[in-house]
Amino acid sequence: MCLLFCAAIIAVSGCNTSKQIKGGKNFNTQNIEEDTLDEIVLNFSKEKKYRASYPIDFDLLNTKLDLQIDWQKQHLPGKAILKLKPHFYATDSLVLDAKGMDIIEVALMDKQGNRALLKYTYDSLQLKINLGKTYTAKDTLQIFIDYVAKPNERKTSGSAAITSDKGLYFINPLGKEIGKPTQLWTQGETEANSCWFPTIESPNQRQTNEISITCEKKYATLSNGILTATKDLGNGLKTDTWTMDLAHAPYLVMLTVGEFAVTKDKWRNIDVDYYVEQDYAADAKNIFGNTPEMLEFFSQLMGYDYPWQKYAQVIVRDYVSGAMENTTASLFGEFVQRNKRELMDLNFEDIIAHELFHHWFGDLVTCESWSNIPLNEAFANYSEYLWAEHKYGKMEADKMLQNNLILYLSEAQNKNVDLIRFYYDDKEEMFDRHSYEKGGHVLHLLRNAVGDEAFFKSLQLYLKTNAFKSVEIHQLRLAFESVTGKDMNWFFNQWFLNSGHPKITFTYAYKNDTAYVITEQQQNTGKGLIYELPLKAEIWSGNNSKIYPIHLTHERDTFKFYAATEPDLIDGDAERILLGTKKENKKVPEYVFQYKNHPLYLAKYEALQKLKVAQEEDSTAKNTLIAALDNSFYALRKYAVESIKLSSDSSPEVLRKIKWIALNDKHPNVRTAAVQKLGRLKDSTLLNTFMQCLKDSSYATVAEALKAINTLDSNKAMQLAKPFENDKNYELTDALSTIYSASTSTQANNFFIQKFKTVTGYGKYPLMYHYANYLSGMNKATVLSGIELLKNQALSTEAKLMISAGKGAIKRVLKQFESKKKTLENGNKEATVNLQNGYENIITKANEALDFINKQTEEEKKN
Repeated sequence: MCLLFCAAIIAVSGCNTSKQIKGGKNFNTQNIEEDTLDEIVLNFSKEKKYRASYPIDFDLLNTKLDLQIDWQKQHLPGKAILKLKPHFYATDSLVLDAKGMDIIEVALMDKQGNRALLKYTYDSLQLKINLGKTYTAKDTLQIFIDYVAKPNERKTSGSAAITSDKGLYFINPLGKEIGKPTQLWTQGETEANSCWFPTIESPNQRQTNEISITCEKKYATLSNGILTATKDLGNGLKTDTWTMDLAHAPYLVMLTVGEFAVTKDKWRNIDVDYYVEQDYAADAKNIFGNTPEMLEFFSQLMGYDYPWQKYAQVIVRDYVSGAMENTTASLFGEFVQRNKRELMDLNFEDIIAHELFHHWFGDLVTCESWSNIPLNEAFANYSEYLWAEHKYGKMEADKMLQNNLILYLSEAQNKNVDLIRFYYDDKEEMFDRHSYEKGGHVLHLLRNAVGDEAFFKSLQLYLKTNAFKSVEIHQLRLAFESVTGKDMNWFFNQWFLNSGHPKITFTYAYKNDTAYVITEQQQNTGKGLIYELPLKAEIWSGNNSKIYPIHLTHERDTFKFYAATEPDLIDGDAERILLGTKKENKKVPEYVFQYKNHPLYLAKYEALQKLKVAQEEDSTAKNTLIAALDNSFYALRKYAVESIKLSSDSSPEVLRKIKWIALNDKHPNVRTAAVQKLGRLKDSTLLNTFMQCLKDSSYATVAEALKAINTLDSNKAMQLAKPFENDKNYELTDALSTIYSASTSTQANNFFIQKFKTVTGYGKYPLMYHYANYLSGMNKATVLSGIELLKNQALSTEAKLMISAGKGAIKRVLKQFESKKKTLENGNKEATVNLQNGYENIITKANEALDFINKQTEEEKKN
């Protein structure tokens, strides 16, 4: 699963195209203030419990489902046949997970299909069946269950990572929401598939399945495995049957029904299909077109061909997370759905690679418990690095590694847990920056520790040994030990079975023909852990360098190297693999040398970071930043643009260079950064430059140009914005919302009202923020109707972040008018009585709206 964490999910509407998901993506949120987002409270118990793997009382062999769709009631009537056998011990009872259902019949079915009713009890969460006699591991049973799934009528919860555990989702089921397709889709991980079919919901179970779904012929269906039959029922109905004949975990079962355009592709002899909305049919291959190449790359890299019958990818509305690796049918949130022009600014190949790689690590070989989820997610995270390295080069891959480290270290400030952990409050806690970003980086360290050949051969052995099985962390260690012939406990204990990270101080010195690298481990993990770290030191003299292996094993280590002359640069982590933090005693000349000579992106970026701080006091630092504007790698050019101190008094040459970049750089992210940089100057002489940028092929660059023009001439910006009002692009919508939020025109209000109808998903987050700003300057009638609109938007989704955003926007309006009322109360009361009454009406309306949202969401929790 790829997650859109709360901080990152705002994303799709921003215009900074740096990627920060891991999940997910993180976009520009610098204009969003804290009070926009209402507090999200996650309630966990204070006492953590040991989380053992679920006991296996029965082996679930096969699930056969016959499903109908009741769009009117949002019910899913179903008939299930579960084929099982006792795992080892004899038993006379069976417990199934079945959440929020009506159970109509439970029966034992013989080979001829005859049914004998069974006694059972049901508490709305588990179905406990009396089998009538004792069965042994030699017996195979078929249990028939007639039921109705009612996902909208049960108490649900969620987490910051997966915002709902309802399992089955009806999207616009009655067709009343204009512009939104009718869909049905499922989300099983972690334990929510039991909301739509009875099962044994544990990651250490494996089953085959057959799903027959009856629906209108106009809808496309998708499930695991192969479409083996389509039956025309007449009256506009059909039954599609999907057969999955390879065993996988129950949480990976999926079903999607809806109005999709299906684009066909191939890898070798395997069907590769892309399900998108009709409006994006022409863009399906632009979005997913690298999938066949990914399949070939990962198959060859792992020495294990893609093991499943087909591979499909589907994009759905109102998804509750980022993406999900359902076996043979990965599901993605609508943020992935972008047209060709939008994909210039931002694509989601990393997430596409992530879900595909899960089909080896997660689907083929599955973690036996949620405590071991990094065996799924760390590998999927690292696949993003592997794909980027293969397709776009090491610099692009290392940029991803850098971003992952930033995200993990940010979380680690407030969360210090083992990577593989058996004590937690709730299983959802396992889906965090530790399991994803830290886990991926740990695999990068493991690759470095054993070498590429041993790393990939060990993974091949791990896959072949454990195919179609569930595993724990020790299976991975044993595979590496088998290949390398070395005891790997030192690595697995400190990285997988421990918490924290190293904090290293590197001190460099030169004396008497000797270069020194002195390291001090300063971390305090609470366990007194001193890391064993195989690194490489590098000694630079001019254009020549020598690399020396060093092995950190103590709190303080000293390494000495012969050097006939004083080196230009001494570096203690030449390959930039350190997972942790570091301090160094390098000076500006050394960082200048490092930027100019070191081949790695991470080393160059690190140098520019230090030179950014020194640029006002040191001309060589400033000149190096200016030189970086011409770097061959776009991310370094972009960082140089963002880092250079620029003002109206800056060198004309530098200003001209930034203007040239804004208009001519070959990468849209760099052009956008340059326009944003120039816009902050608020220099009217740059108006013509911004006008030229409105013709840019990049939506993000155009959006920044409109914002820049708005700071110079808001009326002109309003005029220029009008032709873009019907554009669906999120970046443009954000720019227009910024411009219109300061207006008092009816045009602006109509724009916001229309955009709330057409903007989808988390693109509504900044829209709510800007609309709240707009309402703060409007008359009573507009504000009252605006509060009602924000209330309805908050209640139109189950996503906690969006509900919170709606409440935050209303609170913002409330705060503004409470402040205005207080100001009036300190003035001439007789002259302001009408205004006061108006303000009081608005304040009352806002409080009522907040109370209503709270009441509705609390009622949903109780149901």
